[in-house]
Amino acid sequence: MHIPESLQDLADSEAVQFLKRPKTITRIFAGVFSLIVFSSLLTDGYQNKTDNSQLHCVLNSNSAACSFAVGAGLLSFLSSLAFLALDAHEVRLSSTRFKTAFQLLDLILAVIWAAIWAVGFCFLANQWHRSPPRYFLLGSNSAKAAITFSFFSILIWIFQAYLAFQELRNDAPVPYKRSLDEGGVVLTSLSPPSAASPVNTPTTGPHGPSYASSSLSPYLSTPMAPRLAMMPDN
Repeated sequence: MHIPESLQDLADSEAVQFLKRPKTITRIFAGVFSLIVFSSLLTDGYQNKTDNSQLHCVLNSNSAACSFAVGAGLLSFLSSLAFLALDAHEVRLSSTRFKTAFQLLDLILAVIWAAIWAVGFCFLANQWHRSPPRYFLLGSNSAKAAITFSFFSILIWIFQAYLAFQELRNDAPVPYKRSLDEGGVVLTSLSPPSAASPVNTPTTGPHGPSYASSSLSPYLSTPMAPRLAMMPDN
């Protein structure tokens, strides 16, 4: 493990550079906001009335509102931690396809979480508005904190979607190249022969029109003279 010797080495380390990224800061804030939403309702979100001991949700006694906020906050917190861990290994990815798929998944989930928190904020605010005043002795601060940080979660996930879209757009697509060693096929374009280059036509045979004249030149250019036969004298 490398220990930095000075503050400059610490500032230039990979961990500090990773924490200074806008995407990393956004994920940390998204996780913290989600943690506040579900932890505040888990601690003081369920209380009993003054006349009985049964626990009810402080948001208009609607258990669905508290369950929705707790579930969405917990899943959003885990999602932020998971993508934060994947971001730490993103620079080590050599596969361009996997990196593009990861950025596309990040964009889609950020848009989905922004929509979920928008619905959750409207739902929680509506239930808190319908809650009778001073119905519960405690729990009002927890309900207000859950509603407030649900609204902040909308903004932070919208900004996260914007960052994911910028990364997806700025990364130029690299064509997939395969070499012969990888078992690929190399395609080469065949250019037509130029007019200046000689064209060699194949020979078709001794009786064909393109038969080379050099093969017949010994028989055509130098005809053999007739031989004189010597007759013996009688």
